[in-house]
Amino acid sequence: MLPSEYTDSDTSSSSMPRATALTPLLLAEELKHTSPSLLTSITIVTLYLITWVSQSEYAQDITTEYNKPGFICYLNHSILVLMFPLVWLALKLHPEGKKMSEHLHHWRGTYSWRDVSWVYSIVAVEYAVCIWSWVLGLTMISVSSSNALYQLQCVFTVWFACLFLGEKMDKRKWLGCTVAFVGIIGVVLPPYLMDDSGGDEDTSKNTLLGTVLTVMSAVTWAVYEVGYTYVSDVKNADTPLTSSKFESIMETMTTLGMIGIANAVAVIPLLFVLHFSGQEKFALPETSEIAVRLFTNACLSFIFDLSFALAIYLTNPVIVSISSALVIPLSFVADWLLHNYAINWFSIGATPLVLIGLFILNKDEDDDEDLEDYLLFAAGAQQFLKSEENPDVA
Repeated sequence: MLPSEYTDSDTSSSSMPRATALTPLLLAEELKHTSPSLLTSITIVTLYLITWVSQSEYAQDITTEYNKPGFICYLNHSILVLMFPLVWLALKLHPEGKKMSEHLHHWRGTYSWRDVSWVYSIVAVEYAVCIWSWVLGLTMISVSSSNALYQLQCVFTVWFACLFLGEKMDKRKWLGCTVAFVGIIGVVLPPYLMDDSGGDEDTSKNTLLGTVLTVMSAVTWAVYEVGYTYVSDVKNADTPLTSSKFESIMETMTTLGMIGIANAVAVIPLLFVLHFSGQEKFALPETSEIAVRLFTNACLSFIFDLSFALAIYLTNPVIVSISSALVIPLSFVADWLLHNYAINWFSIGATPLVLIGLFILNKDEDDDEDLEDYLLFAAGAQQFLKSEENPDVA
């Protein structure tokens, strides 16, 4: 499931033009420009999945030498301010680009800059708590278990949207939630049942705490997403929807950059709380090697967020949301290669249930109509190409 900033624009298959409204010449042009190459789309989605798993493994590893999850999260989110130079450059180079000031004015919608400051500060703090609990959980459980449990955020998001946004919990959503939940339990439970800790009480307590923290992260992400949906709806109440995918990706990257700025300022008090409460005593990295690894981890986080946005730009939110479940088998492989953990094939076998559950949850009521539009478009394209090959037939 994705924040509304990724989904409130016309970036899905519903933007596919109807074949009946196109002349053969326009149809041929649309065939060239409607979507990027399949290879490009697959590459970006693959990058998104690989950076997700890589960042998880790297964050888990770095905490063994620099156990400061709060500060690690602070660096990872603050680096998002680098989105602004990328947005500025893209607006300069792209034919649809506009002045940065015009873009920012359109992006903030009905909010004043004062509203933007406090609203995104709240968003940044909530996001920081979400990722802090996730990283802290990674110090106690495996990456594969963590990434499987994190898929629960899809279920929690649907529930919270029904509770607080007035969305209807229909049979389809109940079915999707149930199938996804059963699949996640099927992925996570077998490794716990086959735990080889030898009954060590401390290890068992850490595993339980890590599980609770990861579920807490999934819950706080769902709260973040639902709250963000509300914020986005208010912000864009009197603002026309973006008319192109380029505008959509620019608004997404601007939002990420704004979260980076808000995080750099608003999350500092949380670091003081962690420090003076004794939960996380702040200390600079002891060696330059650790400092470089912290920076590398932040860069991985930045690449992940950017590839996430680009994946939606090149495909659509549904594909990206469903493909996120593929991090489960990828995480098992990474744990096997890096930590020599045994691959639990029962858990791998349960992964398709998660995929199916996410597909059901993300299936819109208009999907059948969108599919019909696409088939009409494809049929018209095929007819036009045949007429070009055999002019007498046309």
